[in-house]
Amino acid sequence: SALSVASTSPTDIRLTWHPPSSQQSRGALTRYRVDYGAVVSVEVRGNETSFTLRGLQPNQMYRLRIAAGTGVGFGIPSEWVQHQTLALIFAPTELKVRPRENMINVTWQPSPNHALISGYKLSYQEAEADESFDGKRSQYAHTIRLRKKARHHLLTGLAPDRQYEVRVWAFNKQVDGAAAVWKGRTDKATKLPPTVGHPPPIPPSTIQATSNSSTSIWLRWEKPRFSNIRIINYTVRCSPSGTTNASLVTYHTSRKAQTSLSPLSPSGPSTPPEELQLSTLDPSSVLVSWRPPLEPNGIIVSYRILYSIKLSEPEHLWKNLSEDGGVRSVAVRGLSSGTRYFFKLGASTEVGPGPFSPVKDVQTPLPKYGVSRDFILHLSTQTKHTFI
Repeated sequence: SALSVASTSPTDIRLTWHPPSSQQSRGALTRYRVDYGAVVSVEVRGNETSFTLRGLQPNQMYRLRIAAGTGVGFGIPSEWVQHQTLALIFAPTELKVRPRENMINVTWQPSPNHALISGYKLSYQEAEADESFDGKRSQYAHTIRLRKKARHHLLTGLAPDRQYEVRVWAFNKQVDGAAAVWKGRTDKATKLPPTVGHPPPIPPSTIQATSNSSTSIWLRWEKPRFSNIRIINYTVRCSPSGTTNASLVTYHTSRKAQTSLSPLSPSGPSTPPEELQLSTLDPSSVLVSWRPPLEPNGIIVSYRILYSIKLSEPEHLWKNLSEDGGVRSVAVRGLSSGTRYFFKLGASTEVGPGPFSPVKDVQTPLPKYGVSRDFILHLSTQTKHTFI
């Protein structure tokens, strides 16, 4: 039976297999024997179809095979399969944190094995240094995904004089790395001197937005209540929902309690889906998986998968599939065996589509035709053909 292997951590390998048929086993299965390395073996119960080897060396090549056993003994083992365990991803270096009253500025230098990573993750939460009066404190951690080239991030909207824990770690498509950790306190709130004259006005209230077209919005609001200060003008900050790109932020001023925001650029995601991965399932199927765009500019409502056997073919001639915005992987079936396919992927919001990912290619395998007696008997039973 075919043996499939995958790493779940730098020190583990998970093996999965299908039990042999009753004709192949020639008796009741009582155990399996997993061979790995030079002389190491481990036995698994006969009702199991998976097993995880633990305590292995990171970034090490291993040879593995499996044999089924009955009360008489073990049968012929499977072919040797080679698999390399995942490499350890080290923590970012030179983590420096500068707390302020309502913000924390975090900077770092790349991990030593920077070439292995896909990006960074940063999480922050209030630490348990000082418990509140009821002895409880929220431990919900906010996690932010950052690009591979990121070296700093500014955390805003924090509470003054609070203990925070900040973690930064690198990741790739397979595993998260070790984290660099900082614990510290934001600055105490600054006592402002008494204001001379009138204080600044409070914000407007009852804001209403109406879409006029695909490129304009009519915005209305009420003057600040309980204020006799003369309003000179209002400033409206506008940006696509969910964006982290400062270049997409625009400011509009108005002397009245209403304004038309136009022209606005209707745009979908600013970046393509991340980490497009292709893996063959069988000679006619490929599994396509991905992560959402880093800058979706809204809610992703659909993904579009394009594929072709000709890289130079015009885009409108590529075959395409559409998947729901909540999907992260799909099996593309009905492909030709032994053929090289090119894939690319794009995401769309309700506003429109974003850019496609860089093209990746995969080669579908050729069918494997066996000539063993068991195979011939099985095929004869299914198709009623006669083999001489």
